Amino acid sequence: MCLPADGVYAGWYERANGDVHLCAINLGRRPTFYEHADHSLLEAHLLDFTDDLYGERAEVRFTNFLRSERKFDGIDTLITQLKYDVEHARQALGG
Repeated sequence: MCLPADGVYAGWYERANGDVHLCAINLGRRPTFYEHADHSLLEAHLLDFTDDLYGERAEVRFTNFLRSERKFDGIDTLITQLKYDVEHARQALGG
């Protein structure tokens, strides 16, 4: 298996029922909060979605690399960047 590099991506999230959603994906160690994490974690933020997904199996497809992972000075700068990442993912996926 070949994993993509840590960073932020645009992609698609497919639920077990076949529904597909645009998403912004973070693959990484979340250095703003966990500077010395020993493994990467995958988080998918579904755009324009409000349902509960806990406990569901899903498939995540990476399509566009948006940026490398980096440590932010604080939560406010991270939130600003996340908003930009979501819009960048939306544009990359044509949504």
